[in-house]
Amino acid sequence: MRVLVIQSELGVLRGGGENFTRNLFQSFADRGHEVWATFIADYRGQYPLALPPAFRPLPLAGCWSRKLGQDALSTMAACLPKRTQLRAHWDRVQAALCWRTVRWHDERFTRRVEQEFGGRWKEFDAAYVHASAVLASRIAPHCPTMLRLPGPVSPDFEAVLRSIPVVCANGDALSKIREFVGDHALELPIGLDGDLFKPGASPIRQRLGWTDTDWVIGYVGRLAYVKGIDLLTRAFLTIRRTLPQARFLVIGSGEEQGKLRLLLKDELAQGIAHIEPDVPHAVLPEWYRAMDLFVMPSRYENYSNAALEALACGVPFLASGIGGNRSLAETCGGRLFEQGSDDSLAQALQSIADNPGEARLRGMLGGEEIRNHYSWSASAKRLEAMLEQACATVARKAACTS
Repeated sequence: MRVLVIQSELGVLRGGGENFTRNLFQSFADRGHEVWATFIADYRGQYPLALPPAFRPLPLAGCWSRKLGQDALSTMAACLPKRTQLRAHWDRVQAALCWRTVRWHDERFTRRVEQEFGGRWKEFDAAYVHASAVLASRIAPHCPTMLRLPGPVSPDFEAVLRSIPVVCANGDALSKIREFVGDHALELPIGLDGDLFKPGASPIRQRLGWTDTDWVIGYVGRLAYVKGIDLLTRAFLTIRRTLPQARFLVIGSGEEQGKLRLLLKDELAQGIAHIEPDVPHAVLPEWYRAMDLFVMPSRYENYSNAALEALACGVPFLASGIGGNRSLAETCGGRLFEQGSDDSLAQALQSIADNPGEARLRGMLGGEEIRNHYSWSASAKRLEAMLEQACATVARKAACTS
């Protein structure tokens, strides 16, 4: 089967959705299929992240920015007093601008894909579209199409979703979408490379000048407002007053990075905190293993790839009690705190630090369950069946109209 993967930031972002696609379709290609991928690139057609070897890239050259100016706005927000009317107004304006720039980017990407592939859909057996229901619905009349939704969408999209042969999701998104499209939404489960993400040694602490007696709180993901990295940063600064051995390890980049560096200016200078902006997926396990606790403080989370990977490495997690995090907590590999509350997060951190043995046991038991339950090969097999279903659906419709 020859499949075109369509995902805007596949070659420019190490996000959970991008890692999901890269790992899933590498395993899909291992099953004997041909994978092509289109995504944004700079005006020379270049992009910073190499795709898996099985992918055949079709980059869309141009001047692209999905969150134009958000890094500067976030840095300026860090200079404003917290819990004031001015700060609240600034946050509302920033959120409104972010929503509009994202929408503008997505509309441009949709138009560009239609322009580039308008006469080429018959070159592919199927198309896999990430996130964009509108784009998937426009491709569906021309090519068997599968849409993956990484988060919930409004019930207003019901007619659009039903026009697409196959719609899939997992975690919290799947539950919410099924409320209005029922079984038309199928589950495509997340996978895991159990040979890569497993307990083991790590050279990272020694590299950073940290010892085994230090208590390392870690985060992996985009540095974005929705991910709650500001909540975790404030909670870390709070517990540092009573836990001098606490260390803060942040892996990722994004529009909140300038704000984060400003808040942690002293801690970064003293080597108490460390930000590693870009870590290849293949070496992520070393960084997870350097942590005593992984924290996912999201204001919304569908189902955290990073928390799953950390737990597979034997690292317990602490996550906000929202979305798919609640399902992940059923593994008993971690705990939840009140979403959006840095006070609740700080209290949970203190409680876990006071009982490190319990946390280690949670990480060990939860990790074993995760490694036995998830695999990319199983997810790729499920993907194969869904794409075959999309092709069969289109063939039946064509037969009915002929």
